[in-house]
Amino acid sequence: MALEHFLKGKGYRKLQMTRIASGHLHLECTLNGVNGKFILDTGASGTVIEVQNRDKFKMAVKNVDQEAAGAGGASIQMFVSEENTFEMGALTINKMPLVLMSLDHVNSAFERLGLGRVDGVIGADILTSKEAIIDYTNLALYLKK
Repeated sequence: MALEHFLKGKGYRKLQMTRIASGHLHLECTLNGVNGKFILDTGASGTVIEVQNRDKFKMAVKNVDQEAAGAGGASIQMFVSEENTFEMGALTINKMPLVLMSLDHVNSAFERLGLGRVDGVIGADILTSKEAIIDYTNLALYLKK
């Protein structure tokens, strides 16, 4: 029995990914009705949106009294947006809280490689809550409904 058929029988939805030149897995997702480019990061604790894109994605943002550790241990200011609709293929997550912060360290590295900027990073919050299974061979992400 093929993995896709087995997982669909268990209530999973398949999302096709692409591998970009950096080796990262790339997904097209929709945030608040606007298409965006995201990378999958199994090491990221949460899904993060590039703070410069808050208007693009129509996000109501509030400042939080916390900072995140960025590349090299530098502190990065974080913001939170509470009521978002995040779509990944046929899967919709309503009222999703999201963190916004500068992803300049990520996008600068991508630009040095000649790659386009990303709008955000999909992290363990989604991967865990949706019981993600990653099929690296076929570049497929399976998420439970």
